Amino acid sequence: MKQGSQANIVPGTKSPPAIWRHCLALFAIASIAAWSLSSRFGLPASVPAHYSPPIIENQIDEALAAASKNALGQREGAIIVLDPQTGRLHAVVNPQIAFENSYAPGSTIKPFTALAALRSGIIDKDSRALCREHYARHGFSTVCAHPRDLPPLDPATAIAYSCNYYFGRLGERLSEEALGDTLSGFGFGKRTSINKGQDREGQLLRGKADPRNALGEGDYLQTTPLQLALAYSALVNDGHLFTPASAPASEFIIKEQARLSIAPEHRSLIINGMRGAVVYGTAARAGLNTASLKIFGKTGTSTPLKGFRSQGWFVGFAADSADDQPPPQHVKLEVLVFLKRGHGADAAKVSRTVFEEFARWKDQIPSNSTTIEAQQQTTQHTSFAKVRSWISELWSKSESAAAPTAAAPSPLPEPASSQSGSSAVRKVSVHLVTENITREMSLEDYVATVVATEGSMEDEPQALKALAVAVRTYALKNLGRHAKDGYDFCTTTHCQRYQAASDPTVKADDTGARALAATRETAGEVLRDQKAALVDSYFSASCGGATANINALWGGSASPSYLRGVRDDYCTDMPHHNWTDVIAAEQLLQALRSDERTDPGTRLNTITITRHDNTGRAELIAIDGERRRVVRGWDFKIIVGRKLGWNLLKSSRFEVVRSGTNFIFRGSGFGHGLGLCQEGAHVMAQRGSNYEQILGKYFPGTSVVRELRESAARAGNSRNESPDSSGHADLIWKSINSPLSEGLPASSTGRASLSSEHFRVSYPVTLSQRDAEGILRTLEATRANLVTRVSAAGLSLDQFPASEVFINETTGDFVGRTGQPWWAAAATRDRRIELQPLPVLKRRGILELTLKHELVHTVVDKLSGGRAPRWLAEGVSLYFAGEGQLVSRYRSNSKMSVAEIDASLNKSSSPEEMRKAYAAAYREVSGLIKAVGEGGVWQRVARGS
Repeated sequence: MKQGSQANIVPGTKSPPAIWRHCLALFAIASIAAWSLSSRFGLPASVPAHYSPPIIENQIDEALAAASKNALGQREGAIIVLDPQTGRLHAVVNPQIAFENSYAPGSTIKPFTALAALRSGIIDKDSRALCREHYARHGFSTVCAHPRDLPPLDPATAIAYSCNYYFGRLGERLSEEALGDTLSGFGFGKRTSINKGQDREGQLLRGKADPRNALGEGDYLQTTPLQLALAYSALVNDGHLFTPASAPASEFIIKEQARLSIAPEHRSLIINGMRGAVVYGTAARAGLNTASLKIFGKTGTSTPLKGFRSQGWFVGFAADSADDQPPPQHVKLEVLVFLKRGHGADAAKVSRTVFEEFARWKDQIPSNSTTIEAQQQTTQHTSFAKVRSWISELWSKSESAAAPTAAAPSPLPEPASSQSGSSAVRKVSVHLVTENITREMSLEDYVATVVATEGSMEDEPQALKALAVAVRTYALKNLGRHAKDGYDFCTTTHCQRYQAASDPTVKADDTGARALAATRETAGEVLRDQKAALVDSYFSASCGGATANINALWGGSASPSYLRGVRDDYCTDMPHHNWTDVIAAEQLLQALRSDERTDPGTRLNTITITRHDNTGRAELIAIDGERRRVVRGWDFKIIVGRKLGWNLLKSSRFEVVRSGTNFIFRGSGFGHGLGLCQEGAHVMAQRGSNYEQILGKYFPGTSVVRELRESAARAGNSRNESPDSSGHADLIWKSINSPLSEGLPASSTGRASLSSEHFRVSYPVTLSQRDAEGILRTLEATRANLVTRVSAAGLSLDQFPASEVFINETTGDFVGRTGQPWWAAAATRDRRIELQPLPVLKRRGILELTLKHELVHTVVDKLSGGRAPRWLAEGVSLYFAGEGQLVSRYRSNSKMSVAEIDASLNKSSSPEEMRKAYAAAYREVSGLIKAVGEGGVWQRVARGS
């Protein structure tokens, strides 16, 4: 090739050849003309949507794609990552599922249902309804998984908690036409035009009135994940429904399918509900409420048309605004997760990985990314300037063609995960009946093996966690059950079924791994009643529709309120809900004659249930033959089962009739039915309930608390244990008595909540909102101060833990919820701060100090990963909360070693002992600060030593 015709720029050449300059000039003129025409006649822009170098955008796409793939893992489903301002797809995992398959959307439809109702004037922002927990209509029934003690719900709160009752009743009032028009406008039932029209249009039936439509169940609406993602984008970006495309940033062109009208107040209400879902509602446990991004979203769980396994949805958005109501242009990223055989809470957890990856890169996103508004407002003048700038950039690049490509920014380190402390090390002795040997083991190993035995068929993690807490509580409540035999428990149903072959610490199958994970993740947690006593945490395979009343089942005059029976609609579709047993009269007679209580003599004429209890169980049964016998229904079931086998008469919830030479028993449930129903727990977990909600359902009025040293002593166990490093209890300094009713003057009718940027306060409605606002101001100011001090030590608190503050109504409530002694002012576990009643703390003059102290605890735990010794954690909290003057008056004349301080903090059984230990910890930390400075102490906290 001749030198004069060379087209490449030679490295080091100071100016382009003349022919290249002419080409660029002609290209510039053509581009300006094209841009001018497109502006004048509304043609698609021929200039790419992004004018900055696309390198960073492409790297972000690659990072989000990798994060999405890792987040989904081996699960069957799809993830879509979308720019809600343009419709450009950053990443798609499993495009066939995302584009070509359609599914029932479940509760993700509720924001659109709310919008249709708002537009129709059926509801407004203040419309409220009290949830009745169970919704049934036209053969369809469902239940709600949110807390049962909520006040009447407004539309935003109903979205946050995904209340089926609220939206089911709303669906009864909402016309099909109004709902169908709203859904059609957002693109449901229409192709998105992705992949040249290879996507599926889904299904939107018209003229079918059914309350299920408002809940996203049934065959009325079937949507592809991509359709749902685009509809949500339009919902939050001020009504722009885009045509999606997978294209590099430099080649992407914005195309708008429709411009929808959404009233600002309606958008605000819906986003408020979606934000609530992340902060306190159905997605709260996914950990999306972080300081680095403002995330809001909606979960959904639905049932396939021809299946029974649930499928889970989550649609979430990240905004770069500090406002809980981010303006449309500040919504930067959408993540949709769809999971087969999952539920909405699972999908929300999966999305977290993608949002965390986006948080690492968000500061690298070019600030001149084009929005649809910017594109529509382009004039000939700005078009010329942009094209000229673009060509100038190309020109300058041509002069340095050999310059190295900008490297991708180094990924930020993974946030340090706080390791929760191990459960209390406590020994129990278990007699293996079959092997006739007795083994000693830790309590947690015992719990794990019982869970693996009793939950061998369970695959829902939250249901297994509920079982683990129930098993642990039962064990602590019944320690020494076989004391006269020289051990604590046997391995039969007399105690809890325990099969050594199921030991998850040695068994490597999925069952063992799930049981071990559930045990470890609830380590040390137990159920306590409102008087802070361990509950009788019975459980059975299936209650059959209502849990048992212990008095009616086993006799007795007094029973705890949590064992009087609750209705259970969750297990009604499970395998043991209905059963029929046919027993020959001769065979049944032999079984009944094996026990004096049921022996009717040489013949059996009739069996009559003379009384049912309020849960539908046979309470009293009359047996007529040569003589008449009257026996409890449960005793009848046991006597027959002992003789004929336990698979006959699976429960005492049955009816009986005689048919010729046979007796026919028709019943429901499997087991005694007391307390936790395992099949019901499975369904609750499938539908998104966490283990605390499950336990609250089956043991009403009880609370899950983490056992610390003090509560373990009350449980009657004198063995040594390690302190629980994931919880802190801080005392009331001034001497007080111990009235458990101290606090508010009367029981309130409900609770309210108030949030700031980083905190949420839950308080009784009898307190004023002004009190909650004051607490939030104190917490935010303390947080800012701590961030500054930690940063000065060269440490980072970018992921400062967002905390929830729960103000108890009475001291008794505080003791029952936390397991702490009455003289504790507060208790902190992970990111949750439990406070004594506000009047108590105010009267003692320690409200502000207590808030600061607890917040320092969360920082110490965050920096140290939960490894900081107790003396250091308490001393640092006392120092930085400003409690020095208060605590110093309790200092002992004799100096304690750090080991002695730790021992005293862990075993103190009175406020006097605890005050001395606190004073010693404060003196130790004060001395350290004098020696190495504040920064040195923070560094030591970070090392956890």
